[in-house]
Amino acid sequence: MSDNSASDILSSDLLQILHKASCPPGQSPDDIIDNMEKNGQIRRNETGTWSVHILLELEKNQTSENILPLLSHPAEDTSYHLVTGWATSENLTLLSGMSGIKSIMPVIPPASSGSFENILDEPASVFVPENSWKKKLSTDLLQLLDDTYLSPGQSRADMMALMEKTGEVRIRDADIEVRISAKTSPSFSPSSFLDYFSSPVADSVYGRIGGWIRADNITRLAMQDGILSLVVQIPPRTSKITTEGDYLLKTREFRNISGLSGEGVKVGVISDGVDGLEDLKALGELPDVEVISDTVGGDEGLAMLQIIHDIAPNATLVFHDRGSSQIEFVRALDQLIIHGCNIICDDITYVEPFFEDGYISQNIIDRVLSYNVLYITAAGNFAKEHYQAPFHGYEDQGYLWQDFQGSTGRDMKFTVPSGLAGHVILQWDDRFGTSANNYDLFLYDDSGREIARSVNIQDGDDDPMEWVRFVNSADRPREFTVKVVQAAAEDALLEIYVLPLSGRSVELDPYTPEDSVFGQQAVKQALVVGAAAPGGKNLTVQEYSSRGPALIRYPVYELRKKPDLVAPDHITVLTGSMQHAVFTGTSAAAPHIAGLAALVMSGSLGMKESEVRKIILNATGTSTDAWDPVYGRGIPLATNLSLPENISGNILYPVMNGCNFEPRMYDAAEKLLLYPGWNMVSIPYPLTRGNETAQIFNPVQTACHSIWRYNPAGGFWSVVRPNDTLLQMDVVWVYSEQEAGINLHFDTTGTNQTVKQLYPGWNPVGVPGRESITARDLLSPLTDAWTTVLVFDPRTQEFRPSIINGGSGTYSPSRLLYPSEGWWIYMNRP
Repeated sequence: MSDNSASDILSSDLLQILHKASCPPGQSPDDIIDNMEKNGQIRRNETGTWSVHILLELEKNQTSENILPLLSHPAEDTSYHLVTGWATSENLTLLSGMSGIKSIMPVIPPASSGSFENILDEPASVFVPENSWKKKLSTDLLQLLDDTYLSPGQSRADMMALMEKTGEVRIRDADIEVRISAKTSPSFSPSSFLDYFSSPVADSVYGRIGGWIRADNITRLAMQDGILSLVVQIPPRTSKITTEGDYLLKTREFRNISGLSGEGVKVGVISDGVDGLEDLKALGELPDVEVISDTVGGDEGLAMLQIIHDIAPNATLVFHDRGSSQIEFVRALDQLIIHGCNIICDDITYVEPFFEDGYISQNIIDRVLSYNVLYITAAGNFAKEHYQAPFHGYEDQGYLWQDFQGSTGRDMKFTVPSGLAGHVILQWDDRFGTSANNYDLFLYDDSGREIARSVNIQDGDDDPMEWVRFVNSADRPREFTVKVVQAAAEDALLEIYVLPLSGRSVELDPYTPEDSVFGQQAVKQALVVGAAAPGGKNLTVQEYSSRGPALIRYPVYELRKKPDLVAPDHITVLTGSMQHAVFTGTSAAAPHIAGLAALVMSGSLGMKESEVRKIILNATGTSTDAWDPVYGRGIPLATNLSLPENISGNILYPVMNGCNFEPRMYDAAEKLLLYPGWNMVSIPYPLTRGNETAQIFNPVQTACHSIWRYNPAGGFWSVVRPNDTLLQMDVVWVYSEQEAGINLHFDTTGTNQTVKQLYPGWNPVGVPGRESITARDLLSPLTDAWTTVLVFDPRTQEFRPSIINGGSGTYSPSRLLYPSEGWWIYMNRP
């Protein structure tokens, strides 16, 4: 284990919030804490005590046993030696002094690749005397509160009845509630006013909050300093909105010709949130959506689902939020696979290595190869927020600083709109965990004052990355200046992204459109989608849409042809606050391709993801050689799709890249599913008294076959008798003449046994618990003691491809193991 000091383990900004001596000149830890709080990396409890969201990388053989108690809401990936969670100041100090921790840095929130532009202007407010709270109210709200504003002969009861019929007023118990939209001052967070509403929807980027509010709270809310205006939220037209992309991609024409509609295909979406889902279902804009998790909030996921549904109206839709860290993002990916998704589409970009495949990318590669999942991702809106160039220094005060050669001088500049926050990320082309080149990053405001610095030490075993954050709390745009110094380094290729927290964009001076894709957007196995302006005879890619090629330096040099293709953005959707809006960015483009893929898959269920990807790319009408760094292969047209001749909803093609293995669909752990022939089943959880013997198999027609179990200690088989007790993780072989289901009754008051003795050679094992888990996560405590896992597939009566310790692709430990499914594991030692 290492014996590093706090300055070696903690990132530069974490040192700054603990020690004033580490802060930029003129700043204190409180200043840094305030900026991190505005960027969502620090939060406070009811007593005002702060905690910071951190990512810890552990030494290879270090366990998290002493670390997890110091974190709230921890998440862990033992296979990658990563832990995330929230730490107080005291616990952060304790963690920085622990041995076995390689590094601690804050979790950098992901960048979004889409935004909404409202179509309708705010209704005008009535003119009333200056400085009156009534000036903030629209006329109809004033009419609900004050008779003097009513039309002649009209009463407040008349007004209320009318608004109830138009859906703007409702009666809940004895309360009268009005659906309103409030505009807030840039210096106030919309979340400050949540308590006034029921079912609120807030947008901190545009300073809006909406929802249902009791009529007697309207006056109180209007009197708040941070409220600029209150208007009744006019319901949208109830006529169904269909994405313009349905016409532009000719998917409507294709559905009419082919009869395909996405039926039998599950499409999963990872985004921020689905606020307003129930309202859109009531309007008929969306069908039932299986929501696995929706804790982040927002409505960009809602917009993506609308587009997919318009193009593939009979596809089943599943949603999972992005989580708050890279580990939670990968867990979302696994949950969508467990729930049977054939296609997964995301619009999220966590900060990952720029010159190699990082944590999220590696996991996506594993899942695509292991589970035949088609992965589709938004390319990003970073073309003008990106810079890349070799270090070329000019000397100032004895140091070499990067000469950016911008339009106004040697330093990089960018202008930030009022109320916007984000990060500046610097990386250079060393491999993560091995950098000995030391660069530092500085940020200055428009007065020339240094406001942030990142001076992490790279001395041979560190990550080549520095980052600072910015916040514009003023009521006007502000210009920021970026400087990079070569502290102790050889010349390297520098790469910088400026990533606002919302979908709103900034423009660097200078900027580099080329190679402005990173993370999962650079994964070869993913379909990466740029954004094109709708309409027009010539294809016009949006100027903010990220460009390729993607430069990869490790483990080998590559120029990856990304993005793969483009699709339209500037699409009309309904937001969670029931407003018509124009959905812009690559976040709007990617779900068009997900819908198109669902149409293709519904023509031949079980088709390989690589075949679907090829069909879609060929529908652009261009060849691989025609790839362009701006628009990839171009825009696909559904009428160009070349589907297999034997289209049938019942054909199941072999998957797993040639292996005869179809991933299991999502099954409840409480039910054992038996197929004709032999079944290798496991008891995943303790059974209740009276239901814990082999008599549970009495209804099964076994064709006179005995039920068997294997003893790995003695190396022999034995017959299971009806009164034999079945313990958790027991594995038995059951023969069934036909499909059957056995209900298991779990004892939830007992203890979940997660330890099982394993012996050298082959051992029958099952998953301990009611949730699916990857082989890597389950078997990580065994380290190198195991070599191979074999899972018997009762549907085919054959073993699936081996899971190999250290394997990749089809043989990767990233494959999922399921409750109630037994399997063999080979141990080379106890």
